[in-house]
Amino acid sequence: MKNKIGIWAPLRYANYGDDLQAILFAYFLESIGYKTILFQLNENLANTYKLDTAHTVDELCSDSKICIIAGGALLTPFSIIQRFLSKSANEYERDFKDLYRAGKKYGTKFCAISMGGDGLTRNPYLHYSLARITFFKSKYFLNGTVRLEGDMFQMKKFKKNFTYIPDCLLQTNNFLNISKKREDFPTTPYRVALNFKKRHVSTKLLNEIFLYAKKNKDVEFFFVTTHLEDTEINYEYIPNEKIENIKIVHYKTPSQLLEFISGVDILITSKLHLGITGLTVGTPFISYRGPGKAKSFVKSIGGDWSIVDDNIGLNDLKKQFFFKSKESLFEKYNINTLGQMIKNSYKQYEFCEKIVKKFHKKINAPLSAMVNLK
Repeated sequence: MKNKIGIWAPLRYANYGDDLQAILFAYFLESIGYKTILFQLNENLANTYKLDTAHTVDELCSDSKICIIAGGALLTPFSIIQRFLSKSANEYERDFKDLYRAGKKYGTKFCAISMGGDGLTRNPYLHYSLARITFFKSKYFLNGTVRLEGDMFQMKKFKKNFTYIPDCLLQTNNFLNISKKREDFPTTPYRVALNFKKRHVSTKLLNEIFLYAKKNKDVEFFFVTTHLEDTEINYEYIPNEKIENIKIVHYKTPSQLLEFISGVDILITSKLHLGITGLTVGTPFISYRGPGKAKSFVKSIGGDWSIVDDNIGLNDLKKQFFFKSKESLFEKYNINTLGQMIKNSYKQYEFCEKIVKKFHKKINAPLSAMVNLK
C-alpha cells in the first residue's frame, strides 16, 4: 500500500541547505500525522532526526503517491559544455530522467516546494537538458512554489503555474528553536564566520586575513564548511596554516551549524541558505561573490549595503562591518519587509500540507508539539 510521502532532494552531496530543507519538510509532515521517506539522506542525519531513507528512486517512489521535491536549485542553469565536462552537472541532469521514469512506472506525482533559481528567465533548451525539460513539462510534475518571484516566469516556459512564497528556510528557527548565543554588543574577540569557495575567494583577501590574525587578537576568524566531511566534497576553502585565532568549523548537522552561526557577530558567505538561516538567528549576512539568487534575496530586504565588492579587502570589511553590534547592522535591512517575509514563508508548509492531503490520509498520530531537533 502506498502510504509514505516521498521527499526528494540531491541529498547525496550532504549539503547543509539541501539537508535542512528536506529535514524541515519531513519534520513538518511527520508533526501533522504523515509518514515520510527521504531520498539518500546521510545515515547519521537520518539517525539524529529519526527519519527513514530510501537509497534508490524506485525505493522512494514505489511506496509514494506523492513526492515532495524539497526546494533545491532545480532551476540552476547548466550549459551544454558544463553538462559534458562536469560530473556533478551530468549527475544532476540524470536525476530528472530517473524521476520521470519513476512517474511513468509508479504513477508518482512530484511537487517542488520552495523551488530555487536566480529569478531570471532563460531559454530552457540552451540551459537545461532534455531530461529536465521533459520532466518539468510532464503530467507527473505538479504546479508548486518558488522562492523568488522571477522564477514564476521561468516555470511558465514549461507550461506550469507556480506560486511565489518567501523561502521556506526563513522558518528554520521556528522549527529547530536554536538558542541564540550572541545577541549583545560584541566583546573582544569579534567573531567572524567565513564560507568561501576556493576558486572564488580572493588570494589577496586571504593573505590579509592571515596577516591580521598573526598580528592581532581582537578578531577570531572561523572558516565554515557546509558539506559533511565523509562526502569528500572539498570545493570550500579551509586553511592549512595553524594560527590561534583562525579556526575551522565543519558541518555535522543543520542544528549544530546553525547554533554556531548564532554565536558569531557576522557571517560572510556566497551561500544563500547559509545566509538566510543566519538571519533567522540574528546574525547579519554579508554576501561575498554570491550568485544571482543570493543578491536577489538580500536586495529584496533592503540589503544592497550587504553585497560587497568582489575585490574588497580586509580593511574595508573592518571599516564597514566589524566591531558593530548585530542590532546596528540588522537595522540597515528593511526589518518590516524581512519580518513579513518570515511570516509569509510559513505558507510554503501550508501549501505542502494542501498538496499532500490530495493524495494521502494521515496514518500517524501527529506529534503533540514541535520538538527541538538537535
